[in-house]
Amino acid sequence: MKLDGLAQRLADRGRIGLSAPLADKLGIGTTEQLRARLMAEAEDDRGHLGVYFLACYVVDDTDFWGDGEIYWWSIPALVDDAGRVEKDAVHGLPTGAPPHKCGDHEWMTNLSLREPPLLAVIPPDASVSACSIRLGLYDDDGAAADMPTAMTAGLEAFLALGKEPLSGASQLVTPVRQAIWDSLKADEDDILIEQDLVLRRGEVSRFGVGMVGSVMNAMARAYYFVRDEARTQQFGPITLHKGQSEMVRFDTPLKAPGKIAIFARGADVSCPAFGDLSTDMAFINRVLEPRQEPSLATGFPVVGTGPAKLIAFYTPG
Repeated sequence: MKLDGLAQRLADRGRIGLSAPLADKLGIGTTEQLRARLMAEAEDDRGHLGVYFLACYVVDDTDFWGDGEIYWWSIPALVDDAGRVEKDAVHGLPTGAPPHKCGDHEWMTNLSLREPPLLAVIPPDASVSACSIRLGLYDDDGAAADMPTAMTAGLEAFLALGKEPLSGASQLVTPVRQAIWDSLKADEDDILIEQDLVLRRGEVSRFGVGMVGSVMNAMARAYYFVRDEARTQQFGPITLHKGQSEMVRFDTPLKAPGKIAIFARGADVSCPAFGDLSTDMAFINRVLEPRQEPSLATGFPVVGTGPAKLIAFYTPG
């Protein structure tokens, strides 16, 4: 996604729980205003990084009879070298999604591979040392979870923290989480996942840009992707069927030390160039080597063994 598309998403006042008065108080501007800000923040060699909730596989929905009703929420925080957090609606707001029917050993189909939920935006600012995202995934067991109301409560708690820097991520996450929890009466629900996803700046990895990552336990597996908004290229998503072969190609030739990330959900997918994908191994990350460039000059094939959806990313080195 280029900056125009990112600015449009950040300016969207139709996001869950967000009203026009609340958006005004949070300082969410127009697409043009946000695009101008993003351009002002951008650097020549490093752009903004978007963290996206790519997919979720439910291992155990905790319901004995029938499918579970799964909802999720997230709370992002950008941490500087001193451990402090500055709240900024442009770089991340609490968000979530209403309950979705999903059973054991099933993928949540309400998460779009084409337009996955945006969890956080990491600016190209040398003072940002980490991005911490609290991700909660719950099975709705009590009264039907009213996620719009709960996210409004979370956004109001976010706003109430004021404009001064906070001493740590927990100072932001704890009150916002409590507001969401109380609104949902979440003590009646089952926790599938509630963990902090922490992406660090690093000298080489740079917040894991260009790579698919995961947060998982015995109950569920959540997958995310960190995109360089200015440079990452995307192939797909495409749908594969049994025996169907497709060539994965990007806008520019694949060059070392660029990064390839491939993700598939559904049936197994054969990828001779990098390895096979399955439910237990849903993604592949590779840093390209010079010796691979000739064989990848025209792309690389993938073959379905049954119904599957596949998406791939290339981030130049």
